[in-house]
Amino acid sequence: MKSILALPSVLVLALLVGCGTGAQRRTFPVEMTAQPMTGPNDRGWTVTLASAHVSVGPVRFYEGHVLLSSRWPRFEPYALIGGTAWAHPGHYVPGDALGELLNTGMVDLLAAQPTVLGEASAVTGDYGSMELTLPSATASSDAQGLLQGRAVRIRGVAKHTDGREVHFDAAMELQKPIQGIRFERALEMETGRVRITVDLKKWLGRIDFATASPVDAGGVSTFPTESQAMNALVRGVEDTSAYVVTWVDGATP
Repeated sequence: MKSILALPSVLVLALLVGCGTGAQRRTFPVEMTAQPMTGPNDRGWTVTLASAHVSVGPVRFYEGHVLLSSRWPRFEPYALIGGTAWAHPGHYVPGDALGELLNTGMVDLLAAQPTVLGEASAVTGDYGSMELTLPSATASSDAQGLLQGRAVRIRGVAKHTDGREVHFDAAMELQKPIQGIRFERALEMETGRVRITVDLKKWLGRIDFATASPVDAGGVSTFPTESQAMNALVRGVEDTSAYVVTWVDGATP
């Protein structure tokens, strides 16, 4: 099957069905929600979010399983000030594509219910991993302009254990998809859906809000490009362990 890996995912899915693998075509919904952050982060800041939005899609599923690396992580200057440790996948080969959701949309991570991203076109098989793209928002994917053309935007207030308080509005972009997110499931024709849960503590857990910009006229700080705050946010969003992917049995409510 290695010879078809360079083909577009939709063709790979068709070939998997038609070349004697025993795979069957199927679809399933994909939804996204978030796990709230509780308690102070690694830098002593307790964060209360007023809003958290993310641009999502495409989402792709692969047979390759994720192995955690035993190697030391690559050196990062900000690690010296406690800002950017993140999960490092080991030897990861995606393998054949088993499913894909090509929709792109905006998700409110503070919504009371999970947001349905759409229906993935897929085949049955042994799933091992997922690839998540967080693209810059467009007018069609974010009609209200909440993301201001970025991939992630968070707003809120952070309070330090020493009494300091920072009101922040931070937005960021990613240069490439997040690969090697663990999703292990032998999927047949059962009814259910994939749920992606964003662990907001992983996103925000390393940020030192003291490195945010001076306040503007409205008393709000941003995250400068070269700041520890922006670096820690980007690394948190890139952290594959920030995404818990599960299969939820039953029809979508």
